[in-house]
Amino acid sequence: MSSGEERCWLDRSLALLSAALPFGLSLARAASSGQWRDDLTAVRDLGLVAVGVGGGLSTPLAQALSLIPLGSRTFRAALGSALALALASRLLYAMVRRLLLESARPSPLAGASWWRRLRRAAELLFPAAAAWVPAAPPAAAGTAPRAPAAGVSPRLASVLSAIAVLTAALSPTWQREATVGGGAMLATCGALVALALASACAEHARHAGRAWIGLGAVLGATFAESPPAGLAALAASCAVLYARRASGGPAGADNAPAAGPPRRLLAAAAGAGLLAAALLLAPLVLRPLAPRAWADIGRALTAGSLAALDVASARTTALAAWSREIGLVSLLIAAAGMAIALLRPRARWLAAPFLVLLALDTLLPARAAGVLSADPLTPLRSLAVAAIAAGSALGAHAAVRALLGTRVPFARSGAALLVVFQLTLVALTSEEAGFAADRSEQAAAEVWTDEAYGSLDPRSAILVRSPAIAWRVWAARITRGERPDVVVIPIPLLDRGQVAASLLEDERRLAPLLRDFALAGEPGEFALSTLADVRPLYVELDPRWSKKLLGHLNVAGIWLEYAPQPLGASDRKLATAQSIVPLRRVLEALSAAAVPDTSTAAVLASTMRGQSDVVSLLGERVVAQSFLDRLGELAQEDPFVSGGPSRRAVAGIRQAFIARRPVRRR
Repeated sequence: MSSGEERCWLDRSLALLSAALPFGLSLARAASSGQWRDDLTAVRDLGLVAVGVGGGLSTPLAQALSLIPLGSRTFRAALGSALALALASRLLYAMVRRLLLESARPSPLAGASWWRRLRRAAELLFPAAAAWVPAAPPAAAGTAPRAPAAGVSPRLASVLSAIAVLTAALSPTWQREATVGGGAMLATCGALVALALASACAEHARHAGRAWIGLGAVLGATFAESPPAGLAALAASCAVLYARRASGGPAGADNAPAAGPPRRLLAAAAGAGLLAAALLLAPLVLRPLAPRAWADIGRALTAGSLAALDVASARTTALAAWSREIGLVSLLIAAAGMAIALLRPRARWLAAPFLVLLALDTLLPARAAGVLSADPLTPLRSLAVAAIAAGSALGAHAAVRALLGTRVPFARSGAALLVVFQLTLVALTSEEAGFAADRSEQAAAEVWTDEAYGSLDPRSAILVRSPAIAWRVWAARITRGERPDVVVIPIPLLDRGQVAASLLEDERRLAPLLRDFALAGEPGEFALSTLADVRPLYVELDPRWSKKLLGHLNVAGIWLEYAPQPLGASDRKLATAQSIVPLRRVLEALSAAAVPDTSTAAVLASTMRGQSDVVSLLGERVVAQSFLDRLGELAQEDPFVSGGPSRRAVAGIRQAFIARRPVRRR
């Protein structure tokens, strides 16, 4: 086997590995049951509900994959994100490998400027002999394919490219989005496809008509899936085209700027982009016109409305997260690699899009880890992680080549250790991703759904105030076909579209309740009692309710049951022992999971605090203390839930103060 055949075999093997390994791990970690994180996308993609602008690619893909008889509908939707991860990894491998090879090759125009200076000096000194001096050096003439220069190792470039791709693809950011349906991986993959087409257009600006049309269509499709990702892909593509034109024409030509594409190609690309975006965003306009009025239910509940219950960390950049989680040394290597690429005319236009993506993430940082929802800027974070990984590969490649080119002792050993150091980044990121992005072992959300939604009385009605709970209930109805007899009353959407009319069709006794919300913005005692007379009514606590309404409430598991008449203290004490059982089951599911389910823990903690506040205001401090005890157990099981022990301490001090307070005698 010759050296060229060996390199080709190694390149293809590493390219396959860089796509197959992340795909296999994401498929093994994919969610097989409902998750709070993908409830919004499940309602949008599988239920065909109009939810803001986005989902243009994930909706048809989820509908197509739902026809495959493989696992649950939730798993089939997550399969689309895993496939997008595999394609994005393969594209990133090709881009990083070419960037490494181009940055290592000396430019054929490097000596052209000196040659022109020499010819200019010959013209001044020996005008008669200047005609015999060629206008360009022999190395720069012609357009024949160039062989790799000395010291350029395609095998080393392939190995470092595979390491860079695995570092990004196995990171928590990419794995977290590839294990749920409708994640940011589809938008990330669309942006990388756009960059690949932009590179083809930059190389053959005037003879790449299909590439220009494909670039426009992919940009439009990426915008339909995620507007921030589409705009980022457009900015990165413009950076590729501008940097290529500024650095010169095709390799081997002079330093004159490359000719731009004809206007008809630009017009065709723009038309293709608008047509693709219009076709993929058409359901956003057509879905509210469906016969079922609840198709217009998602216009007010978007990903941003879940921020109230989200326990995600503060916004941070990819640079800050990389230096904190991986280390400053790797970040310095990436910075050196990008600087080297900018100094090389061959690699400058290939490194420009990565710098643009990194700058966009720095200017528009996303949340580190959304629990109940995904940040709309998550695709920018994924692309920035890929940019840092590419820069780290550039720096390591330059350092290894420099060590191999010197004659210092142990140079080859140092180069091997540097490659091993890059390989340790893969192990570091994959281990952290296994802790943060494994959805296969998280079943607490389904247990919560069974206890809060599946165990309701027949023909019940629930008054939902939190967007996260509303999405969980609707996702369970769509993916599992659960409890169509339950009337869901979403308070934030009663004045949207035809939601009120649809609820009146299901239950005529809702008229007083809807009238109270329309006039006063809160329910009245008569309206709630009227509905509770015909249907078992379960509500979510609203702190603005008066004490008169709180007197009708009784703890019923995860919900608060509204009785038609006010209740006494004995009624609440009798029902408290039974209400602890559903909470105990959810707590057991949280403790049994190998990976902490922070989403269910956050929602359950909010529910238990609300129930404790209700019974405490009604004077049942012993019952309130029991809920605070359960909240303390939840805080011990999950480090992301805080406030349990401190609130329990405050409650204990308050009880001690009440017990020691002297009784006034009349």
